[in-house]
Amino acid sequence: MTTSSGLLAALNKIDMLATFDVARRDRTGILATASMGNPMRPNSGYKGSWIDAYKGADSITVNGELAAGATTLVHDASDIVRKGMMFTVPATGEVIYVSGVTSTTEATIVRSIGAVAAGVIADNAVLVLDSKALPENSTGEDDEIWQPETVENYFQTIDTQINMSRRALSTLQHGDTNNLSLQVAERMRQMAISMDRMLINGQRFSHGSGDDLVSVTGGMRFYNDIASGSVAGLKSDALGAALTQAMINNLNEVIVTQGGTTDSIAVSVAKARDIHAIVSANYSANRLSDWTADEGSVFQLPTDMPLIGSVNNIVVDTNLRDTEIAMYNSADISVIPMEGANGAPSGNWQTKDATSQGQDGESVRVLGDFMMEIRQSKANMGFIHNIQA
Repeated sequence: MTTSSGLLAALNKIDMLATFDVARRDRTGILATASMGNPMRPNSGYKGSWIDAYKGADSITVNGELAAGATTLVHDASDIVRKGMMFTVPATGEVIYVSGVTSTTEATIVRSIGAVAAGVIADNAVLVLDSKALPENSTGEDDEIWQPETVENYFQTIDTQINMSRRALSTLQHGDTNNLSLQVAERMRQMAISMDRMLINGQRFSHGSGDDLVSVTGGMRFYNDIASGSVAGLKSDALGAALTQAMINNLNEVIVTQGGTTDSIAVSVAKARDIHAIVSANYSANRLSDWTADEGSVFQLPTDMPLIGSVNNIVVDTNLRDTEIAMYNSADISVIPMEGANGAPSGNWQTKDATSQGQDGESVRVLGDFMMEIRQSKANMGFIHNIQA
């Protein structure tokens, strides 16, 4: 029987970490593709932050129609346009040069650089930034195109407690494994499943103050909602239509246009069947044989998969809805333990002897503080909603 004095030694921190790693691989989808990040020391007690190098713009929108002879450009991209920039009008191929900036939304331009003659530029036309030229011996300036921004999330306390009677502790299970070890392993798997749900559905939220403060970590859905307010298309509405290859391609195009990249599509079990049908219809039989699977939840495709962009992981996750898919870059998704608060050497878990004085058995509490780090949500992640179930 394990005694109170030996409880924490039996449930040492390294073992807890190893159990957690096994649980992540065996029982989860998206979480299995995420990494365990380095411990982070919070600010304000429960907040963590990181820096995203978010791309502000490589195009601008015209505000008001320009006649063929107009040399004043009014646009909606405050503080982005600089002298020396070269823009192309995609509709006609005309190239224009910014010769001066008169305000945050107005510039003087030289028309018809190159072979294409100046023409009418429609209101709301998108001009694509091709390059920026500077004079010799110029000094650097902030061009507002690629700018870092601070993003924050909250740490959330996750815990469970196992209570075992003296008789249960004395009963061997599966050879030499006692019930306490068996129950701890099972609770760790349950906590991993809960963490997977948090990673997908968590809504950043706090309530109360002082000792009554409760903080909840935000997940992928939360940061996609924020991103979709800044970048059109990162939250796409299928309007009840069946999933098609074009929908996936269009979402991937938005991400690529933002300068992003993806390596994974996450789907429910029902949508996994639709994805398989799409792949089977566009993939040769010998290449389909190259699929590899990790515990039935992550399927890897060869990287030359046609027409689905850069994606090569199909992740099946039961915590996703049957009416949606998520596309993301797994390198930007991490679970961050709180530095100094958790118990493992890497910051992952803490175990506490929760046995009461005189208790006829043993109790152990497993807990930790974790934050979901969703980097580059405005460039490397998107959702398609409202797909036909």
